[in-house]
Amino acid sequence: MPSKPRRPRARRRRAAPLFGCGVDVVELSRFRQALARGGEPFMRRIFTAQEAAYARARRPTMLLHLAGRFAAKEAVIKALSQVDPTRAPAMNQVEVRNDRLGRPSIVLHDRPRARRKRVRLHISLSHVDTVAVASAIAIR
Repeated sequence: MPSKPRRPRARRRRAAPLFGCGVDVVELSRFRQALARGGEPFMRRIFTAQEAAYARARRPTMLLHLAGRFAAKEAVIKALSQVDPTRAPAMNQVEVRNDRLGRPSIVLHDRPRARRKRVRLHISLSHVDTVAVASAIAIR
């Protein structure tokens, strides 16, 4: 007697990861004006002490480095808002760091570790004489 054909097993579906994407462009002339208007309070509100030190150590291109980090923070906040709308960190809670090879990465200082939802962030920065641009992808 022929055997019954086997029914294929139902495959378990894994939940698809959530993606968020953010991009920001900063004109250096406008950023220079904002920096001049806001001064040191602007720097403290936007950048961590490590980011400010990183840029100041590169005096000839300080403005480019600060504008690139500003663009990265904006891009990260936009990407995070698509993945988790309840998570809106302040600018100085998003820190851009470079590894020993110079690759940028993000450290979030927005919530206690126990309450954080696991989000991976990937960023890319670039700048030329007049513009800085950054893109960010958030994956949960």
